[in-house]
This record gives sequence, structure tokens and C-alpha cells, in this order.
Amino acid sequence: MENRTKKEQEYIDIINKAISELVYDKVQVLKAYNYYHGKRDPEQYRHLEFNYGIGTPTSVEFIPMVRKHVDVLVGEYISTELLPRVTCKDEATLSNIFKEKQIAINNAIASELRKYLKDRIYNNISSDGYDKEVENRLEKLKESIENNFISDYEIAGQNIVNWVLQNRKIDFLNQRKTLLIDLLVSGMAYYRVQPSPSKTNIVLKVLNPLNTFVDRNVESIYLKNSSRAVIREYLTKDQILAKYGDLLTKDDLESLETKSGLEANGSFTYVRTLDNSVNNTTQSDGILGGFEVSPLLPYQTSTAKQMRTFPCYEVEWLKTEKEDGSYIVNRYSGVRIGGSIYILHGKDEDAIRSIDDPKSTSLSINGVFYSDRNGDPFSIMLKTADLQDRNDILYFYKDNIIAESGTVGDWIDVGYLPAFLGNTPEERLLKWKAYKKTGMALIDSTQEGMPSMPNTIFGGFDDTVRIQAIQAIDLAIQRNEDACSLITGVFRERLGGIEQRDAVTNVQVGVRQSSYITKQYYQIMNTLTAEMLIDILNVAKKVYKNGLSGTLILGEKLNKVFTALPEQFTLTDFDISIVDTSDIIRDQELIKQFGIELTKNNMVDPDILVDIITSSSLTQMKETVKSSLVKKQNEKNEVEKLIEQLQQLDGALKDSTKQSEQLQKQIEALNEEKLRLENEKLEFEKQIQWYKAKTDSNYKEELVKLQQKRVELEGVQLIDTNKRNDEIKND
Repeated sequence: MENRTKKEQEYIDIINKAISELVYDKVQVLKAYNYYHGKRDPEQYRHLEFNYGIGTPTSVEFIPMVRKHVDVLVGEYISTELLPRVTCKDEATLSNIFKEKQIAINNAIASELRKYLKDRIYNNISSDGYDKEVENRLEKLKESIENNFISDYEIAGQNIVNWVLQNRKIDFLNQRKTLLIDLLVSGMAYYRVQPSPSKTNIVLKVLNPLNTFVDRNVESIYLKNSSRAVIREYLTKDQILAKYGDLLTKDDLESLETKSGLEANGSFTYVRTLDNSVNNTTQSDGILGGFEVSPLLPYQTSTAKQMRTFPCYEVEWLKTEKEDGSYIVNRYSGVRIGGSIYILHGKDEDAIRSIDDPKSTSLSINGVFYSDRNGDPFSIMLKTADLQDRNDILYFYKDNIIAESGTVGDWIDVGYLPAFLGNTPEERLLKWKAYKKTGMALIDSTQEGMPSMPNTIFGGFDDTVRIQAIQAIDLAIQRNEDACSLITGVFRERLGGIEQRDAVTNVQVGVRQSSYITKQYYQIMNTLTAEMLIDILNVAKKVYKNGLSGTLILGEKLNKVFTALPEQFTLTDFDISIVDTSDIIRDQELIKQFGIELTKNNMVDPDILVDIITSSSLTQMKETVKSSLVKKQNEKNEVEKLIEQLQQLDGALKDSTKQSEQLQKQIEALNEEKLRLENEKLEFEKQIQWYKAKTDSNYKEELVKLQQKRVELEGVQLIDTNKRNDEIKND
């Protein structure tokens, strides 16, 4: 026996008390997981399969009904892109962020003013007062920085979160899927974030609800605010040495070699048997039936002793102590292996503490309960277990009806079969049946005792199954599945059970109502996801206290190398918000339907629809639709402009044609006027010629007359004695 100090013995007593008070076999949770994996106690419905020793043609098989509901919820959730947003909440960091924002605003305004002054100097513009346009630009710049400013603290936290989501060792997305399955199946989800053994990385582990026990604080939805917690594992000697070997003493190592692994496991086993002499067990059926089923825990298997598994208990507890005159909450931890090996870690000096509340801390085990106001976890599998059993019984009776169904036939008195067909009744019956198949039902009327009627002593029989019986059972099965959908919130529209007769509006209403019911599942998971990321950021402060450099994948071809400096995240309290997953799923479905309608109306290209349907990011879907709509709108505007120009050209052409017709008419009118004027000209010329000729003729006649008179005067002058009148004046 080791000599232990008083403090060590106190720790051991606390560990033993926590194990004895918190650890128990979660039989109902075990049944929930078995139902999820399609397993049931084979003895649960043995009374139906062996009814009074007569027996039935079939057995009660497990036909999974509820699992598809859970898988639909899980599938929708993990197919939705996770978009966490990091913010800071401690006063010191917020004050620094405010200062950074003011500095950024002042620098931007100063830069804008310098640019404005340079423009005025280069352009030699005289200033006649303060420019209102510059004032508006500065106001918009200030508002833009106020709304979109992201500090170095937030950038560092966001980069670390994005790096965690892409880190394969942490495997965050798969861990999140397991947590959602645990939450839906068992109504509880546990996880733990710890530094790796080398203190150089982060380890995120989803804890098994069957082996995790928390002394729950009913005043908080987060299990980390509880006072105690126990994690149970069943490890072989090699696993124990790999995990705790450096912390074990020589006596502890000898105990692992000499003692049985099943020693003092602090649990018990339920045994189902038809023999009540074994452990005085009794059979239980119905909703409580099937609790004691496989897969069994390691200590319940026949090979457990050969494997030499040891129950290992990791225990954490919080204790309020007085230090330096004030009370502070400290976290302690220890491990018990088997029933006698203890590893005492004592006070955890690296426990995470808030900057605004450094006196408080919490457990490293965290999670949530999907519970009612009484604090009992709500398990979808357990709440629908009776419906699952009813579903299997309905299928059982349906199979039995089909298995016991017969055919249509006649009653035959073998004593009246013709004797010439054979020596034995069997031979005669076979030959008579063979002849009947060829169309000849033989009778021998000469045979002694042969009746006058055909060889049927009763009317025919019909042992076939009536279709109404099968339809009634199918209808009951459908009603049972509908009742299950009302509990889970996953209606047949989300299960793909849409029929041709279903109206599109009815399908949309069913999907919307289903999303309303299941919204709370996603809301809880979003809360849990944000809590996990916050815990990871807190552990990152310890693990990456010298800073973190990494690479982020931004798309198919782009990578981003980042560096988070210690002063940017190690002294900051972060908060994380996540967009509601149910809203994202709803918006994605609406965008897909909207995209189909837009494609039908030729408002987006068909290749865009492929990008919309195959995209897992809501933001990418929105950007794809918006860019396509803008592209189509621009094309539409260009077409409208061209059409408008074409219409204008067409109008101008019509106007030109009209003017051309008017001009043509004017030309024709002018041509007619020209012809008239030419005719008038000809007539006028003719008249002029006639008048000219007549004038000339008159002139010549007058001239002749004048000549005659002159001649007469000359003759008179010759005979005149006046000497002064010898000459004739021509004027």
C-alpha cells in the first residue's frame, strides 16, 4: 500500500465518490443506439414467433424506420456550409478595436483630402468655398469604414477558426456529424477540447454518451458549467501504457500485469434468458423490452477476460477556494484505472479563464442536452421506439399472411378415383391429376360404389390472400410512419416520398412545416458548434502562444497564407455567431426552385442552373444568381436599346418613305406643270412668231408705202423751183 499524503487521499476520495455517484449503465441510451443501428433483443417478441408451440412461418425482423429520419437531418446539416463569424467581447480588446477604427477613419479621410488638394493644385482650380461633393465623399467613406471595419484581432480569430475547419487532424466536420447523431439518437452530446500530448496541436474528441457522466448544472445549458464529470473508457494494458505509462509507478505497472481487467468496474450487467434461475431475471416486452441487447459493453463480452480490458475513469471537478483574500474557482482532475490505480493531476494550472472574469473556470468536458424543462434528454429513437416495434409487428403479420396463403382447389374423395390408374391411392391421384392437366378428368362409372355425380364431395376452397387484407396492413404501416414523422418533424416530402399526384404547393408547404419543426435541432447544433469553436480558440491561446502560421484553401485554385500573432488572439475573449442552418437549407431550396423557374423563363442560362444545384454554399448560390441576373439584365438592356434604335430607324424610314412619296407626288405635279408650261411656251412662241411675222409684214408694207411717198416727194422736188427744197430729209 502506497503512503499517500492527506491531500492525495482527499483527491482519491473525491474521485471514488464521483464514480460511485455518477457512473451507471445507460440502458435506455444503449437501446436507442441499438435501434438506430437496427438491432433488437431476439427474445423480445419470442412469444409471437412460438405461439403455444405451433410456431409461425416468419420471425419478427427489424426493419429500420426511424433511422432514415435521423439520416435526413444529419445529411441536410453536414451538406450546409458552415459560416462562423468571429467577434471580440472583452473590454480591453473592444477598446483597442475602437481605437484602430478611429485611426483607420482618420487615415482614410486624410488620404482623401490630400488627393483632393492635389487635384485642385494640378488643375489650377480656384477655391470658392468648401466643396459639398468632397464632404459627401468623406461621409460615405467614414460610414463604409464604420460598417465594414475588421480589426486585426477579429482577422486573427477568423483565420484560426477557418484553419481549424480545414485541419484534417482536428477533423471538425466529421466530429460535428457525430455530435448531431448523438444528440438526435440519445438526446445528449459531449465533446472535449484539449491540447495534444506534445502541447503543439489541438485535439477535439467527441465523447461517447454511454461512457460520459456529468453532474449537470440545471441552471446552464452548457455541461462545462457542471461541477463534476466522469469519462469512462475500457482500455487494454498496451493502450493504458501508451496513454498513462509515464505517470504510473512501479506498483501500478505490476498491478496491470497481475490483476484482472474486470476488477472493480463499478457496473453491472442485465442478462436476458428464458431460465429465471439465472440472476433471478424476468422477461420484459414492449417499450422496455430490448434494453439488454448487443452490442454489449466490453466487460459484458465473453472475450473481455482474454482481452484484459481495464475500466479507466477520468474525473474532473470544480472547487471554490480562497486565494489572496478572495474566492476563486479551480479545476482539478485525476484518473482511476481499475479499482486501485490512481493518477492524481491535482489543480489544472492551464484551465481557461475569461479576461473579464478571471476568477471563474469550467470543465474541459462540454456539450448540451436536448431536454425538456425537467432536464430529461429527449431522444428521437426512444420516443419512436414503440412505433418502430409496431412497424416491425405489422410487417411480421403481413409476411405471415402471405406465407400461410394457399391456392384455389377442390375437395377430392380418393376412394372414388378410377382403380385402373394404379394400385395405390397416391399413384391414382398423381395420374388423375396429370390427365386433368391435359383436359381430361377421368371417372369410371362401372366402378363399384361410384356415385352419379363428379368426384367432389364438397364445394371448392379458396385459400388465397385477399388484397384487402394486404392493403389494410399497408395502410396501417403508412399511418404508423406518418405518426413517426409528426414526432421527428421529417415528413415524407423531405424523405423523397413525393408522388405524381402531389401538388407543388402542397410539397412546398410540407417542406416548410417540416423545416419549422426541425429548426430547433439545427439551432441547438449551431449553438454547440459555436461553443466548440470558442473552446478551440481558447485552447489555441495555450497551444499557439507563440503565434500560428498556416494555409487556407479559398477555392479550387486559390490559397491564402496567414500569420496570427500572439498579441492578436492570446489575450482576447472571442464570441462566435453562426447563421441558422435551417434558414440556409430553406434559402438554398428556394433559390434552387427560383433558379429552375428563371431558367424556364430564360432569365438565366441553363449552365448557371447546374452551378446553383451543385453548390453547397448559400453565398455562392446568391452570387451566382445575382451575377447571372445582372448579366441577363444588361443583355436585356442592350437588346432593348437595339430594339429602340431599330424602332427609331424604322420610324425614320417610314417618315423618309412618306416624304419620298410626297416628293414623288410633287415631282409628278411639277412635271405636269412643266409640260403645261412648255405647251404654253410653245403656244406663246407660236403667237410671238405669228405676231412678229405680222408686224414685220406690216412694217414692210408701211416701208413700201413710205418709199412710195418718198419717191413721190422726190419727184415733186425735181419740179419745184425752190432751190432750198432740193434735198429730202430722212428724219
